[in-house]
Amino acid sequence: MQEIVRKNYTSLNVLLIIAGVYHLLWGCSILIFPNFFFFMEDIPVPNYMELWQITGFYTAIFGVAYFMASFNPIRHWRIVFLGFITKLLIVLSFLWSYIHDTSSFYILYKMILVNHGIWLFPFGLVLYYAYRQKYIIDNELIIFNNSSADELLEIFTTNKGDTIKDSSNVQPVLLVFLRHIGCVFCKETLMNIKKLKDEIDLGDTKIILVNMTDEKNFSRALLKYDLSDTDFVCDPESILYKAFKLKRGSLTQLFGLKVLFRAFQFWLKTGDFVTVDNDADVYQMPGIFLIYKGEIIKQYVYESVADIPSLKHLTTLDAKVPS
Repeated sequence: MQEIVRKNYTSLNVLLIIAGVYHLLWGCSILIFPNFFFFMEDIPVPNYMELWQITGFYTAIFGVAYFMASFNPIRHWRIVFLGFITKLLIVLSFLWSYIHDTSSFYILYKMILVNHGIWLFPFGLVLYYAYRQKYIIDNELIIFNNSSADELLEIFTTNKGDTIKDSSNVQPVLLVFLRHIGCVFCKETLMNIKKLKDEIDLGDTKIILVNMTDEKNFSRALLKYDLSDTDFVCDPESILYKAFKLKRGSLTQLFGLKVLFRAFQFWLKTGDFVTVDNDADVYQMPGIFLIYKGEIIKQYVYESVADIPSLKHLTTLDAKVPS
């Protein structure tokens, strides 16, 4: 396990150290010698030199951020992601300007592509390894998890003090594993649960939500959907997720065309979009399991986070269930 975690760490550290030093020196050079680049390339000096120096200031700040991220690239991947997106947008905007003859070729080639474009690949490499290593570790945790789902059902308790196993001995339990409270599809799931809750209760099925957020924040989130009376389990270490073989999603499962299209549809319909949840693993896949007397009767395995499972079907007990 440790070998997997440390693999490629050295190369990622070096990449971010180089990026930090480069951007810090480049930013400081703009602040101290703002005219140097324009004189060297024989380009007219801009009228508002202060704006150019502000560019140097934020470049230097990014340099410090990259250097700090180099100590733990996997943990601080968000800093690299912010730099990657910033540089990508700058390159695309200047390419658009050049195509439409609104920018100088020299500025585009020697400043934009060299100062921003060349960093897209190494930053993309850092992001890929950060994602890939966590994905591998996630699979290893599932393989080597010594605790079975049945054992954990007797350990994990809801916010009301009952274990999942005890609840399932009394009535069927629909165990709904959510991704994070900022996920648009989890918001949609909560909205669908609210719509069907009365019908589900009439069928004697109890809903228990599983999440990776702390109890206080999740309770506050449920108020928005009028589900404050719903039982839930907090699993910040995602131990229960792994026991039920719920993996981290692939890039297609998390950011595929279907996912983006459905997220856009949800935004048009509700005006709500993805929000940040630092307490949860944003790559975690969801899942739904119908449990009765400690046994899994039905389950829904998501092919992508944008799937729409039938909650009504999942809450319906078949004829062959434990007596």
